[in-house]
Amino acid sequence: MSRHQHPQVVNLLKCPYCGNETSFFEISDDVITTTHYVQNQDGSFTIENRSSQSLGDVKLFCGNCEEDLSSFHQRFSEMIF
Repeated sequence: MSRHQHPQVVNLLKCPYCGNETSFFEISDDVITTTHYVQNQDGSFTIENRSSQSLGDVKLFCGNCEEDLSSFHQRFSEMIF
């Protein structure tokens, strides 16, 4: 390997349809979202805390071509830090 080549990442997720390896999104079914607000002195509100819980399926999609990549979701989930 020459000094200017970077090592290839072997576990890089890549869309098999379009080759995208940077942009992905999830869609969750049956989600409960809880948002806590604080009221400010001027009457406006600021989000203090937000949490969500998915009770249904979670699907992964390519952010470029929007193909369903749910078969890669487990690996995707394990690589979120």
